[in-house]
Amino acid sequence: MRPRHALILALAASATRTAHADPFAVFGLTSRRAAQANAGAASVDDASALYYDPAGLVGGPAEVELGAIGGFSHLAVGDTTSSSLSDPYGFQLAVRAPVPLRGALHGRIAVGIALHMLPVDITRVTAPAPDRAFYPMYGDSTSRLVVMPGAAVKLGHGISAGVAINVLAGLSGTIYAAEGATRAIDSRVDERAQTIARFNAGVAWQLRPDLRVAAVYREKFEVPFETAATTLVAGEPIDIDLRAVGQFTPDELVLGGAWSPDPLTLSLDVEYARWSSYPGPYVHVDSTLPLIGAVPGQTPSVPFKDTLAIRLGAESKLPRGHCGFIWRGGVAFETSPVPAVQTGITNLLDGPKETIAGGVGYSWPHVGKGVRLDAHLMLQIVDSRTITKQIWDGTGSYDPFTSLRDEDINTPGTQISNPGYPSIKSGGEVVSGGVTLEVGL
Repeated sequence: MRPRHALILALAASATRTAHADPFAVFGLTSRRAAQANAGAASVDDASALYYDPAGLVGGPAEVELGAIGGFSHLAVGDTTSSSLSDPYGFQLAVRAPVPLRGALHGRIAVGIALHMLPVDITRVTAPAPDRAFYPMYGDSTSRLVVMPGAAVKLGHGISAGVAINVLAGLSGTIYAAEGATRAIDSRVDERAQTIARFNAGVAWQLRPDLRVAAVYREKFEVPFETAATTLVAGEPIDIDLRAVGQFTPDELVLGGAWSPDPLTLSLDVEYARWSSYPGPYVHVDSTLPLIGAVPGQTPSVPFKDTLAIRLGAESKLPRGHCGFIWRGGVAFETSPVPAVQTGITNLLDGPKETIAGGVGYSWPHVGKGVRLDAHLMLQIVDSRTITKQIWDGTGSYDPFTSLRDEDINTPGTQISNPGYPSIKSGGEVVSGGVTLEVGL
């Protein structure tokens, strides 16, 4: 039985790969938007519109934005702190260009692409054990390549619309292993990396020269991992099905407004995110064993909650054609999708978040076709929480999310190895910053 046990463990370990959210949700796209606490669905008018509102792509000149961004965390895990950003640095590239058409379509269509790139990896993801204490909104959220092409069109009467595609790949397939002629295990793997594409769509309406409104829908994004493993040892089959969801971001709806009284532009976004559809970060394992039959995995079902965020940003204006500094700032508040009450085996750490951001830019409009250098700092404060555990009293059906079981009833006292027992504290800060260079083309 030892080879079988080892193989089962190896297969399960190979599937423990998942991640949550994406780098734009934590760091933002370009320093200009991050300095405004990621507000700007209605005011965005550059290549960063691919994420915030693709409708904002149209109407401006060709440009390229190149930036470096990074951060660190000071988040509590009990009485200690944890730096839980697995890839704290990244590089960003965003490009926007009008399509050179003539006649009635002149200046009405624009295309672009946005990238977030890691220094070494394309993607690095890990899934926690059900009892591990970790922050699902930060753990691996920055460890992902983002590729987001898009296009926008002016429809007339001050209305524009756009769409961007969030692209990555998922993994599915089978693993087969059996004893060969020499009693060594021969194996065959058939895995496919299929394209995953989800869209961001937005519409903006210029009501008057100083007032603009927008609506944005970001489709739920997830990278599925599915593997069916069949092992044949001494003629006895062992079947294991592994399923996980990585890089999850929920369906999001953003309503934004922008008001531009001289010398400022003020942006207000209200964002709803459907986190209740999140299946959780854990690997689901179902198996069929000889003489035993089906053995379903017991993975805790976590009731994640929908969230609401409010973001307010401000940006100063420069007179047209003038060199000088541009000042920016922003604040935001966001509720938490993670349940505050976790009396069972899970130790998912999070809390409501307040964001304070600020930044500065300097514009050289007479250099080439215009150059601007932006820098920013962002502080995200995660409110403190204390999770307290509860011991199962033995009545009814056991639910791993609502209580813990005594792990050795034959030993006096309560034997619990869960790292969150009897309670665990969370909360702290995540600090990020960066620079972006914008060059007109």
